[in-house]
Amino acid sequence: MAIKLPQVKLPELPFLKPKDAIAVDVGTSSVKIAYLKHAGSKYTLLKWGLIPINEGSVDLSPQERKGIVETRVAEYLAKEKIPTKNIVSSVSGNQVIVRYVHLPKLSREELVKTIQFEAEPYIPFDIREVDLGFHVLGDVVEEGQKKMETILVAAKKDVVQSRLEIFNDIGLRMVIMDLDVFALQNAYEINRDHSQNETVLLINIGNSVTNMAIVENGVSKVVRDVYISGGSFTKAIQRNLACDIKTAEDLKSRYSILVTAEEKEKTLSQNQKEALQVSTAMTPVLKDLLGEIQRSIDFFISQNPERSINRVLMCGGSCFVKNLDGFLHQELKIPIEVFNPFKSIAGGEIVPDNSAPLFAVAVGLATRRENDLGK
Repeated sequence: MAIKLPQVKLPELPFLKPKDAIAVDVGTSSVKIAYLKHAGSKYTLLKWGLIPINEGSVDLSPQERKGIVETRVAEYLAKEKIPTKNIVSSVSGNQVIVRYVHLPKLSREELVKTIQFEAEPYIPFDIREVDLGFHVLGDVVEEGQKKMETILVAAKKDVVQSRLEIFNDIGLRMVIMDLDVFALQNAYEINRDHSQNETVLLINIGNSVTNMAIVENGVSKVVRDVYISGGSFTKAIQRNLACDIKTAEDLKSRYSILVTAEEKEKTLSQNQKEALQVSTAMTPVLKDLLGEIQRSIDFFISQNPERSINRVLMCGGSCFVKNLDGFLHQELKIPIEVFNPFKSIAGGEIVPDNSAPLFAVAVGLATRRENDLGK
């Protein structure tokens, strides 16, 4: 079973039995669509789509981006004859807050009624300006009192509304709003070997945001969104080599990160100055990203010094930056793998290897069903 983590429950939706829905992950440079059929814990891929929305790598206004997304999603759904109008989507970034807190022991029904009061001390936004979600991880005892370890989620209403408008405008019905980082964990959960206990660090490196999650034996322990991402690499190359965005993207794809002294010496001996310039430009961004990754690991271990990370799973478009895995492995001393979210999904083999890691969020979203209540 996929982990059912917090959703932003849309209050105007009627209470219905779970229904199929198509997952739409709206990114900065592309939209990823996944439609899964499932029976028990088995999933089959029915439809998938990778839709570019910014081929020219130019700065689009929010309205321009919205218009392109609406047009191309509508065209895709019509072309593929998708039978459902129900949509599951997600958000991430600094307008979303996730907190692991200990709340008084309550029934789910009681917590639903009192969630705004219970959440207010932990949310740095006006509580009236956010949509709230929660997921109870389990019971704990704190200072002799029975409490619940709970994940609180708050998303600014305007962020949710802007995503909702995209689908409303083209006649679709969003039934669940989730978070990218929890969808990422659901994708891992349906692919992991449940016979083994392991702790993994999931890193989804998108164009504008990187999602990180530490999952211990299937239980969420640390989640973070950071603004060091693929776009950060591109801008660093653009700035250092004085080129336009498209050229910087091409250079990022062409050249490798030079990790060892031997690699750098070989590049110099072959007079590959441009390759060295690109690697040099990306290095400060790499170090910043590494710092954020290490911060997540340190926080996790601080809760129990005997903990460790068994492996790192990378996904997202920028996981293909050449030798990024080598750099992280050298610094973290942890095995690094590229995560294919279709690995355990029947029919998933038709998705090309160079596209599959982009779909981690979409696959995780596609495991959700209307009114599954985030359980």
